[in-house]
Amino acid sequence: MQTSASAISNDVIVIGAGIVGLSIALQLKLDGYKVTVVDQSPAMQGCSAGNAGYLSQANIFPPATSDLLLKLPKLLLDKEGPLVIKPSYLGKMMPWSLRAVSALRSAPYAVNVNALSSLITRSQESLALLAAQANASHLLSTEGGLIVYRTEEAFKAKQKSIPVWRDYGVEVETLTRQKTLEMEPALARDITGAIHFTHSGRCSNPQGLGLLYLEQLKRSGARFVQDRVKNARQIGIDQWEITLSSSRLKSSKVVLCAGHASDELLNGYGYRKALVSERGYHLMIPAPRVQLNRPVVFGEPYFAATPMVHGLRLAGTAEFCAADSPPDMKRSLMLRGLAEKYLPGLNSDDAQPWMGVRPALPDGLPAIGKVEQGIGFYYAFGHGHNGLMTSAITARCVSALIAEREPPVDLKPFDLKRFGHTFCD
Repeated sequence: MQTSASAISNDVIVIGAGIVGLSIALQLKLDGYKVTVVDQSPAMQGCSAGNAGYLSQANIFPPATSDLLLKLPKLLLDKEGPLVIKPSYLGKMMPWSLRAVSALRSAPYAVNVNALSSLITRSQESLALLAAQANASHLLSTEGGLIVYRTEEAFKAKQKSIPVWRDYGVEVETLTRQKTLEMEPALARDITGAIHFTHSGRCSNPQGLGLLYLEQLKRSGARFVQDRVKNARQIGIDQWEITLSSSRLKSSKVVLCAGHASDELLNGYGYRKALVSERGYHLMIPAPRVQLNRPVVFGEPYFAATPMVHGLRLAGTAEFCAADSPPDMKRSLMLRGLAEKYLPGLNSDDAQPWMGVRPALPDGLPAIGKVEQGIGFYYAFGHGHNGLMTSAITARCVSALIAEREPPVDLKPFDLKRFGHTFCD
């Protein structure tokens, strides 16, 4: 890290060392660019570190649905529910919530499902290709995934989505109780059945995957600078200056992948702030004494259990509050009791709780595009629950934008201007 005010010239500076930023940096390095990654924290220390590890083909739907909206009052009163909004955060949530409700209208919702599916259905192939370049293929697998139900009502309600999944090419089927237990013998005997996503996958160490990307980047000559980015400004037709706490960097292009901090770094470029802090919790169980063969989502409380290199990870709660508020680790620990209803032999000794901050946009789509008020400034953030899943396809999209090639997916729905832009006519 530079300790003077010297300026260092680079082709591309990537701001953010989570899984999206590191994926973009690696893809750009493979495509021939000189790359520097900047983050105030060590790489893969934010929300990417605690990802559930489930590469879910089911996630073609934005997380907010009309059904969820109807259940919202009940969910907010449920101390063990999957969703919490802190009262002190309601003021910031109000405009975000109005946008989220607007996105549930039939026409925009159909557009959003189509857009999100264009990323999700291309994600695993892109992820496998990128991981292979960092000797990380052993961390990815494709055993499928299950959503398991204990009640017939919830099971039948979820089956209504099966025709839509199939329309987008997702292989999905319903399983009887007996077939589900044959696939996952550790599950409780009182389950009703499951929905099986044949080609969903798993990353057995999300943090380890990103760190292998970083190792490959360093081997190939890329730099990692750990420092806080204060601002980014254009100082020439094809030159940017990034001001850090202790130095300045120069480059011809900048990619912003700073998660929930991205809004602040876009100040002055005309975009209306749209991100909120959606904090996620997980519980890592090192010796669970039960074996799952694939990721399993527990349908009624809706959280996932994923077998990992270091044990079993329970993940899936959402808490909307200020990013720097003290963590409420009871949100992690409650997953233990909920999981025991589905995994009766579960041992949670030495379980480790964790919290990370997801960057959430109201329509459930990430922001991927190019800043109009600056030549050579790009962004990719707000992936919410799909950061790991869509990291590599996002990297291909950003590399295509920089090279002025046709991206592998239509990026119009992901343009940040969809939330308003003060510089538009």
